[in-house]
Amino acid sequence: MKNPNFRGVIPALTTPFRDDASLDVDGFFRLAQIVVEDGVNGLLVNGCTGESWSLTEAERATIFRKAVEAAAGRVPVVAGCSAIYADEVIKKTHQAADAGCSVVMVSAPWYVMPGEEEIADHFKRVIAQSPLPILLYNIPRRTGVHLSLKLVDRLADEEKVIAIKESSKDWGTLSSIIRKVSDRIGVFAGYASFFGLAALSEGAVGYMDSGTPVFGSTSPAFYKAAMAGDLVTARRIQTEMAGMLDSFFGLGTFPASVKASLDLIGRPGGRTRDPIRPLTPAQREELRRVMEKTGFLQRARARG
Repeated sequence: MKNPNFRGVIPALTTPFRDDASLDVDGFFRLAQIVVEDGVNGLLVNGCTGESWSLTEAERATIFRKAVEAAAGRVPVVAGCSAIYADEVIKKTHQAADAGCSVVMVSAPWYVMPGEEEIADHFKRVIAQSPLPILLYNIPRRTGVHLSLKLVDRLADEEKVIAIKESSKDWGTLSSIIRKVSDRIGVFAGYASFFGLAALSEGAVGYMDSGTPVFGSTSPAFYKAAMAGDLVTARRIQTEMAGMLDSFFGLGTFPASVKASLDLIGRPGGRTRDPIRPLTPAQREELRRVMEKTGFLQRARARG
């Protein structure tokens, strides 16, 4: 494996916005600091969870820089740099490098529905000009196209490609990728609350998820239990996290419920940007009940 130290729990951070929809820079910095102190192994910013589609170039630069400042050399920062056009991806990778990020995350182009060889061409252009190592990102629900096992196998041979985040939400795909390429690149599971234990058992090096900033130190505890073979503890924690994740994707439009959850536990969440609406009062109350039922709200209050 090219970079065996790139592993563990790497949460996807939300991007806090104020009531007037402006970027809450201080809130983002505090959130990043808090999550690092939870014991995670990295930070992922400017992804789907971070409402990357809504950020201006200047705001994106600020997010990259503030994440690096908050990490303070303790953990690597992964910068989401996807775009439809390869030149735009390359521009973002240089922006991430200038900010001090460690790795860039790149998906297939969305909306245009390119064929496999066109996707391969897209990645090859980015690989040739990116100043940073690359994390492939397979998320067909967002892009409309799937990174096939054959294509991932080809890209895994590229020196700059060090890992993949597999977020197809299909266990067969995740399992196949782990078995096919984990000798060369690290495989991170998306949707850790659903697939985390199975993926880690099969050889994934970690997971990248949107729930960890809410779960706090519970998420790294799950990872440690799974890697230590403590299946009783790992199964219990995964069940708790899965209960919360149902609410994340079942209330409002993602990531509105994640942000509301952060607000409820006293962490910077903030509002969403249009066209995503914040949760309604009734939805927030339903979320609060779920958080109480799973015990996350009480544990968060106990942490102070």
